[in-house]
Amino acid sequence: MARKPRKLNVKFSRDALDTLEEIWKWNARTYNPEHAQSYTDFLESKANGLAVNYLAGKLVPTRPGIRYITIKRKPSGHGHVAAYEVIDDKVYIINFYHTAQDWQSKL
Repeated sequence: MARKPRKLNVKFSRDALDTLEEIWKWNARTYNPEHAQSYTDFLESKANGLAVNYLAGKLVPTRPGIRYITIKRKPSGHGHVAAYEVIDDKVYIINFYHTAQDWQSKL
Protein backbone atom coordinates (compact mmCIF):
# COMPACT_ATOMS: atom_id res chain seq x y z
CA MET A 1 0.00 0.00 0.00
CA ALA A 2 1.32 3.46 -0.94
CA ARG A 3 2.23 5.78 1.87
CA LYS A 4 0.16 8.93 2.19
CA PRO A 5 2.23 12.09 1.61
CA ARG A 6 2.84 14.23 4.66
CA LYS A 7 0.86 17.44 4.95
CA LEU A 8 2.95 20.58 4.55
CA ASN A 9 2.18 24.17 5.49
CA VAL A 10 1.28 26.48 2.61
CA LYS A 11 2.69 30.00 2.77
CA PHE A 12 1.93 32.80 0.31
CA SER A 13 4.64 35.31 -0.59
CA ARG A 14 3.86 39.02 -0.39
CA ASP A 15 3.90 39.07 -4.23
CA ALA A 16 1.35 36.24 -4.36
CA LEU A 17 -0.95 38.03 -1.90
CA ASP A 18 -0.60 41.30 -3.85
CA THR A 19 -1.40 39.49 -7.10
CA LEU A 20 -4.51 37.89 -5.56
CA GLU A 21 -5.65 41.38 -4.57
CA GLU A 22 -5.06 42.64 -8.13
CA ILE A 23 -6.99 39.67 -9.53
CA TRP A 24 -9.84 40.44 -7.11
CA LYS A 25 -9.94 44.12 -8.13
CA TRP A 26 -9.90 43.32 -11.85
CA ASN A 27 -12.73 40.77 -11.49
CA ALA A 28 -14.76 43.12 -9.28
CA ARG A 29 -14.49 45.90 -11.90
CA THR A 30 -15.10 43.59 -14.85
CA TYR A 31 -17.84 41.44 -13.31
CA ASN A 32 -18.83 42.14 -9.70
CA PRO A 33 -17.47 41.76 -6.16
CA GLU A 34 -19.18 38.39 -5.62
CA HIS A 35 -17.55 36.96 -8.73
CA ALA A 36 -14.20 38.40 -7.67
CA GLN A 37 -14.42 36.83 -4.21
CA SER A 38 -15.52 33.48 -5.60
CA TYR A 39 -12.65 33.39 -8.08
CA THR A 40 -9.91 34.42 -5.63
CA ASP A 41 -11.30 31.92 -3.09
CA PHE A 42 -11.06 29.27 -5.84
CA LEU A 43 -7.41 30.18 -6.56
CA GLU A 44 -6.50 30.14 -2.86
CA SER A 45 -8.26 26.81 -2.33
CA LYS A 46 -6.34 25.17 -5.18
CA ALA A 47 -3.07 26.62 -3.90
CA ASN A 48 -3.84 25.44 -0.36
CA GLY A 49 -4.50 21.97 -1.80
CA LEU A 50 -0.77 21.78 -2.49
CA ALA A 51 -0.36 21.04 1.23
CA VAL A 52 -0.85 17.38 0.33
CA ASN A 53 -0.53 17.44 -3.46
CA TYR A 54 2.76 19.32 -3.58
CA LEU A 55 4.32 16.85 -6.01
CA ALA A 56 1.46 17.23 -8.49
CA GLY A 57 2.96 20.35 -10.04
CA LYS A 58 5.18 20.25 -13.08
CA LEU A 59 8.79 21.35 -12.81
CA VAL A 60 9.73 24.65 -14.44
CA PRO A 61 12.51 23.63 -16.86
CA THR A 62 14.48 26.85 -16.47
CA ARG A 63 14.17 27.10 -12.68
CA PRO A 64 15.31 24.00 -10.78
CA GLY A 65 13.22 23.31 -7.70
CA ILE A 66 10.28 25.47 -8.75
CA ARG A 67 7.01 23.81 -9.70
CA TYR A 68 3.73 25.10 -11.07
CA ILE A 69 0.11 24.14 -11.40
CA THR A 70 -2.43 25.51 -13.84
CA ILE A 71 -5.70 26.53 -12.21
CA LYS A 72 -8.81 26.83 -14.37
CA ARG A 73 -12.50 26.66 -13.64
CA LYS A 74 -13.22 25.29 -17.12
CA PRO A 75 -11.02 23.06 -19.29
CA SER A 76 -11.00 25.63 -22.08
CA GLY A 77 -10.18 29.30 -21.78
CA HIS A 78 -7.78 31.11 -19.50
CA GLY A 79 -6.94 30.70 -15.86
CA HIS A 80 -3.95 31.23 -13.64
CA VAL A 81 -0.68 29.51 -12.91
CA ALA A 82 0.55 29.16 -9.33
CA ALA A 83 4.34 28.93 -9.12
CA TYR A 84 5.67 27.39 -5.93
CA GLU A 85 8.63 25.83 -4.21
CA VAL A 86 8.76 23.11 -1.57
CA ILE A 87 11.17 24.12 1.18
CA ASP A 88 11.48 21.78 4.16
CA ASP A 89 7.94 21.45 5.56
CA LYS A 90 6.48 24.37 3.55
CA VAL A 91 4.93 24.90 0.17
CA TYR A 92 5.90 28.46 -0.66
CA ILE A 93 3.57 30.08 -3.22
CA ILE A 94 5.84 32.41 -5.19
CA ASN A 95 3.15 34.08 -7.27
CA PHE A 96 0.09 33.70 -9.50
CA TYR A 97 0.28 34.46 -13.21
CA HIS A 98 -2.42 34.68 -15.88
CA THR A 99 -2.12 31.80 -18.33
CA ALA A 100 -1.86 34.27 -21.24
CA GLN A 101 1.29 35.80 -19.73
CA ASP A 102 4.83 34.73 -20.47
CA TRP A 103 4.95 33.85 -16.79
CA GLN A 104 8.17 31.79 -16.88
CA SER A 105 10.18 34.87 -17.84
CA LYS A 106 8.69 36.70 -14.82
CA LEU A 107 9.90 34.13 -12.27
